[in-house]
Amino acid sequence: MDLANHITWKVEEITWAEIFPLWQNELWPERPKIRSFTTMINSEDIDMDIQRKAQGNFGFYNGVFFGVKTTDTGQVIACNSGHQCSRTLFRSRGLYVYPEFTGRGIAHSLLAYTAKFAQDNGFEKIWSLPTEKALPIYNQVGYETMGPVEDWESYEKADGEIVMRRNAYAEMQLI
Repeated sequence: MDLANHITWKVEEITWAEIFPLWQNELWPERPKIRSFTTMINSEDIDMDIQRKAQGNFGFYNGVFFGVKTTDTGQVIACNSGHQCSRTLFRSRGLYVYPEFTGRGIAHSLLAYTAKFAQDNGFEKIWSLPTEKALPIYNQVGYETMGPVEDWESYEKADGEIVMRRNAYAEMQLI
């Protein structure tokens, strides 16, 4: 699949400081700790070595961030990120588009850009846990849904409330 054909918006690399407010205020409100990476390597397994490598700024373990900005103010209106999970595995994470900008292909461009970044950097597979609502966009870009949509514990708020989301495991071969 030629991922470049799916990128119809100007996507650019952004910083942690630019993506963090969207994640904190819009994607994961009241999540007490948001990191640039996770230790998950698929829907069932974790690798705590990812944390050590991320903290040591090894490879792309600490994450790389992508955004679409307005041309007039430079405000980030949509974002996604990715991080290395192993020598061959990359994760797409944190897709968010402000509601007033949805339905324009921005999420599609961000996902394709993230996958192309992973492909260009030698990763063989990319995976994600898209929400039920976002899953069709992932499929359009080339992700294959590998399991059913299920209720997942997304995160625990500071007050102890568990935030549930309906997600499915999806992946795409890049080679």
